[in-house]
Amino acid sequence: MSRCTLLLITTGESGRKAMSEGMLLAERYVDGLPVDLAITDSVPFAVAPAQRIQQRISYPIQLDDASEAATAVGPLQAIWDGKKWLTPGFCPPKPLDDNGATSWQWAHYNAVLQAPEDALMLLWDIFVVPMNQHMAA
Repeated sequence: MSRCTLLLITTGESGRKAMSEGMLLAERYVDGLPVDLAITDSVPFAVAPAQRIQQRISYPIQLDDASEAATAVGPLQAIWDGKKWLTPGFCPPKPLDDNGATSWQWAHYNAVLQAPEDALMLLWDIFVVPMNQHMAA
């Protein structure tokens, strides 16, 4: 079973609406992957107003973790920025003065700063297995 952590920037309005939106976004993320996966569990583990996160986000720096998904908040496999999915392999390039940070770290930083202040941000874990393993169980 593989774990994927997603940062979901939702429309806000209410925690209940954000959770519903998050569940749909997590399912859409898995459905859009090029491999046939089944979700075995889908769990939100953090929610906060965008404005609070925007006030606390750190400027990107080089991390000790050299993995592709590394960010200052831990590994993120994808970010829903409110309009589109960003992934470590599909995100804008880092600036010329990158401070040693990766393009993915910059994508995370910019997605947080560019979120509407009234948005809610969710960190959401999904656990997936190949569909053939799910069907055999």
